[in-house]
Amino acid sequence: MTDPTSTKTDLLEQRLDSLERELRSEIQELRASIVRSPESNRIRLRAQSSSPAPLVGFSQQEAVPSTSCDDETLDITPNNIPAETEWSELYAFFVENCRDLIAVIDDQLCSTEETVKHNPLMSAVISAIASKAIKPERHHYYASRADQLIKGTFQGPLPDILSVNAMMIFAAWAGRTRLYGYIASICTELQLHEDAMILSDPSTIHTPELVARARCWLTLCCLNLQTNLSRPFMFNEMRDCLCYSTSLLTSPFRRPVDDRICTYIEGFRITADLTAKLKNSQLKSRPLLPEVAALLTFADQDVEKWFHTTNNRLHPLYQTFSDRQDRNRLLLPFCFMKLYINGLVLQGLELPHDLDSDPARIEYIQRAFETACLIIRSQFDSTRLRKSFKFAMDYIAIPTNYAISFILKILPLAHMHVDCKKALIRLRQAAEIFEEAGALETASEILRNVDRMAFLPQPHGNSGVSDNSVGEISQNALFDIPGLLAEMTWDNGFPAMGTFSSA
Repeated sequence: MTDPTSTKTDLLEQRLDSLERELRSEIQELRASIVRSPESNRIRLRAQSSSPAPLVGFSQQEAVPSTSCDDETLDITPNNIPAETEWSELYAFFVENCRDLIAVIDDQLCSTEETVKHNPLMSAVISAIASKAIKPERHHYYASRADQLIKGTFQGPLPDILSVNAMMIFAAWAGRTRLYGYIASICTELQLHEDAMILSDPSTIHTPELVARARCWLTLCCLNLQTNLSRPFMFNEMRDCLCYSTSLLTSPFRRPVDDRICTYIEGFRITADLTAKLKNSQLKSRPLLPEVAALLTFADQDVEKWFHTTNNRLHPLYQTFSDRQDRNRLLLPFCFMKLYINGLVLQGLELPHDLDSDPARIEYIQRAFETACLIIRSQFDSTRLRKSFKFAMDYIAIPTNYAISFILKILPLAHMHVDCKKALIRLRQAAEIFEEAGALETASEILRNVDRMAFLPQPHGNSGVSDNSVGEISQNALFDIPGLLAEMTWDNGFPAMGTFSSA
C-alpha cells in the first residue's frame, strides 16, 4: 500500500518544480525584453568562459556568502563585479568627483582601477556612491550589495586592509555611523593599533604594508574623533595611539593624506579632551560655573590656534589633491569645533528668561551662533559642494543639519541676543541647498520654521545684516566636511532634522 506521506511529498515536489519552471520562464521573458531594449547595450553582461574567481580579501575556503537582490540578474558578473561598461563609468565619476571629499581617507587607495575593481566590497562601495549621482536607479542595488558583503564578514576570516578601508568609506558616505564600532573591532582583531605603535619605534624598519596598516588604524581614529564628539573613544587604544600619528610623516612611504590625518587628529583632539573634562551636571549648573567657562574659553582658543597654525605655518601638504584647493578647506571643521565647544552652554537653558540670571552664557551662545551661520554660508558659497549634495547628502549635509538645528534651538531662547535676520537668511540659504539637491521635504520644513521664527522680536539697533550673499557666491570655493555623529551633547531635547521643536 502506498505511503500517504510519500504521496504528499511527491505531489509537493511536483508542484514546486512546476512553480520553478514558471518563474524561470518569466525571468527569461523579462531578460529577453531587456536585451531587446536599446539601453541594454550599455549594461549587457560580458561572457566569461572561466569559472568565477574567489572573492578578493577573503580565503577561498570561506568566501562571503552570496545574497540576492531584486535586480541582481542584470549587469553583475558571476563574481559580483560590475560589468565593464558600467564599472568604467561609475569608477570614472568617483575618481573625478568623490574620492577626495573625505579628507582623511587616502584618495590613492582607488588609484589602481583593476585592484579596486576586483575587490568586491570596494567596487560595490564605489559603485554605490557614484550610482547615486549618475545611475540613481541602480543605487539601491549597489548599496544593498555593500551592506550584504559587510554582513558576510561577521563570520569567517577577517577582511583585508582594502576591504576595511571600503567599510570606512561606506560608513562615512552612507551615514552608517554604527558601523564604526564594528570596524574598530575588526581593526583590533587585525592588531592594527599595534602596528601604529610599532611604527613609532625609531628602530622599526618601515615597509609599505606596515605603514598601510598603521594608516588604516589612524584613519579610523580620526573619523571616530569627528563623528563621536560626545563619546570620542570607542577603545582605549584609540586615545593611546593618537600621539603616534606623526610617525606617518617621517616614513619613506608617506602620502599626502598622512598630513591631513595628523592635522585633523590634532584639531579634533581638542574637542575630545574637553569632553573628557566636562560633566553634564557642571554644564547645567546656573549660573555658568567659572571653571566651566575657563575650560570652554581655553578650548575655543586652542581651536583658533590650531586653525591659525595650520593655515599660516605648516606646509600645506594636507591640501594636496588633484584639483585646485584654497586654504578655506579647513574652515568647516574649524567652525564645527567652535560650534560644538561654545554650543555646550545650551545645556541648562530651558526658557528665554534663564539668560537674565545667567548672562555669562550669552558670549558663548553668540560665538556658537556666528559659527553655525558661517557653516551654512560656507556650504552655500561652494559651487562644487552644492552640486555634491545630490549624491553625497548623507555625508556632507550632516554639519548643515547641526547648524540648522542649533539656530532653530537658540532663536526662541536667545532671540534678543543674536541677529535674527542673519539667521533667517542663512536658513533660507540652507533650504535652497536642499531644494537644489532634490530634498524638497527638508527644504519645505526649513522654510516653515523660517516663517515661524520671522515673528520673533529683535532689540532696537539689531536689525541684522543685508542679504547680499547670493551675489557674492565664490564659484571656485571648495571645502572639506567632516562626518559627524547623529547625536550630540547639546541637551536631551536638541532637535534633529525632521523633529524640529514647535516651541
